[in-house]
Amino acid sequence: MINARQEIEGRLSVLRGLQVSTVHHAADMLTVQFGLLREVSNFKGAVKHVGQWALHVQCDWQIERNGKVLATQGVLAASVDEAQRRAAESISDLLVGHERTIVESILANESGDVQLILSEGTRMIVTSGRTPEYEDWRLFEPGSDARHFVIEGGKIDPYSLP
Repeated sequence: MINARQEIEGRLSVLRGLQVSTVHHAADMLTVQFGLLREVSNFKGAVKHVGQWALHVQCDWQIERNGKVLATQGVLAASVDEAQRRAAESISDLLVGHERTIVESILANESGDVQLILSEGTRMIVTSGRTPEYEDWRLFEPGSDARHFVIEGGKIDPYSLP
């Protein structure tokens, strides 16, 4: 039997020392890229810039700096595309902006909750939804065929494991 906390922290440890490269959204899903950006082509042949690692978050999350909440998943829950775009740009300004935001450490628990401790007193807190068969978040290498590491319903998706 695996220790979920250790497995999650171990998988996310690849982010330690990497900077937040980009922040975007797909509907109400937060997408964060980490590490140096590189060009890849999507299935339609369009070129896009991706980081070494990507974190896609579909459950509750918030970004804090020095104990003050700066953004939550609610800002992307708006049904208007323009409002979501502005919210994602605002989050990008917080994490990418003019200063390099680096992942300093990772904390997790057995239920898939994660804290990314970032530089400058910033934290990204991800709280798994614990709704069975609903994806909470995933970590993957964009452009790679490697398995994605997925938390679904507050548990590690068994397909994520070797």
